[in-house]
This record gives sequence, C-alpha cells and structure tokens, in this order.
Amino acid sequence: MATMKRILDPLRRWAALALLLLVSGCLTIEENYTFKKDGSGTMEYVVDMSDMKDMAGMFGGKGDKRSGMEKNDGPITDADAKMARLKNLEGIKKVKLKSEQDGFVQRISFAFHDVDALNRALNVLMQDSTGGQQTFFRWEGTTLVRTNNQYAEGLGKEMGGGTDTTGTAELLKAMHYKYSFKFAKGITGMQTADGVTSETPGTNKLELATDWSVIMKDPKALDLRITLAQ
Repeated sequence: MATMKRILDPLRRWAALALLLLVSGCLTIEENYTFKKDGSGTMEYVVDMSDMKDMAGMFGGKGDKRSGMEKNDGPITDADAKMARLKNLEGIKKVKLKSEQDGFVQRISFAFHDVDALNRALNVLMQDSTGGQQTFFRWEGTTLVRTNNQYAEGLGKEMGGGTDTTGTAELLKAMHYKYSFKFAKGITGMQTADGVTSETPGTNKLELATDWSVIMKDPKALDLRITLAQ
C-alpha cells in the first residue's frame, strides 16, 4: 500500500499542476550560454514554473510539509536520467541539477568543450518526437548560427497549441522562451525572427525573448544568427 502511495502521489500532484498550467500558462524556459574565445563555454537550461507555486499549495495533502516538487518529480521530465546521460557525453563536464522554489524552478548546467559537445547535450535536453539528432549550433566564420528542432513546437501542441481558440491564444502568450548569450568578443550583428525581442546589456551580451504564440505561428522563430567581431 505504501509503495502504491509513493507512485500515485507524484502523479496526482502533476495532474493538478497540469490543470493549473492550462489555466494560468505559467511556464518559462531559459537557455543561458557563455562562449569563450576557444569555442568552449557553459550552458544553463532552466524550467521555471514558480508562478504556480502558491496555487499548487492547495493541492498538498494534510501534514505534507512541501507544497511543491522534489528533484525527481520536478518540471524537467526524467531529470535524473538526463543528468546521467549528460555526464557520459564526450566533451561535457561539471553537470549539475539545482532545484529552487520548492522544486518549481529547476536548473541543469554544464560546461562544454565545443559546439559539437554542446549539440550532443542539447539533443539530450531537448529531443523532439522525431528522435533525430539536431545540429543546434554551428559556426560560419565569426557567426554563430542556431537552428532548432521541433522540441518547442511539440511542447506548444501538448499544451493546446493545436487548436485555434481565444483561450488557447492567451495561454500561449503567457508562456515564455528566453535566450541569453555572453561572448568573449563583441557582438556586431544579429538576425532573429519577427516576434522575438532583443536587449544588449553589454557589447558582448545579448538577451532574447518570445512567447509560444509566436513559436506556434512560426516554428523557426527560435532560429537565430549572431555575428561577432573579428
């Protein structure tokens, strides 16, 4: 009986959170990158559902000391399995998983040797329904090119993006996707899709943001090109 309770309790919590997500759309995904001169760097992948924390508290059982999620049943699906795969990838090291806000914010971070290693890691974190290997990043001279797979689009469809209703449109607008980049060299140019906002807090820093309504209209909305100084 105790074993069945351990299995069902996380499922019940996630069923409740899924309902809250459909109502509130409180989800933000972030990709934060740093690139050194030699092409190595670090990446942090963040899933933030902290806006749902207070609402989710009402679903905790009597005497339950936590209102949120723990590491193994947090918003990053199969976090432990992904961590294990990342640690075994060539060119990837310093893999860490950090949970905040009672598990409603989860951060996976790692260091990569080059963009080939980074691509291997991103295929673990953001594999789409095709199961294929995607070349997310590549260098064209001094230009860093990002080409996405169907991962973000697939999430949008799971969240109701396949239907064209007013409620669905508002839901998708409430869910956000963010990029941040920091380079050793200055940024001289960039190309992004319509509906993606950009800020340059420094000559070598770039912050980009959009929402799922943009992604569902244009599956290539998260593709980008960033050109660096020679």
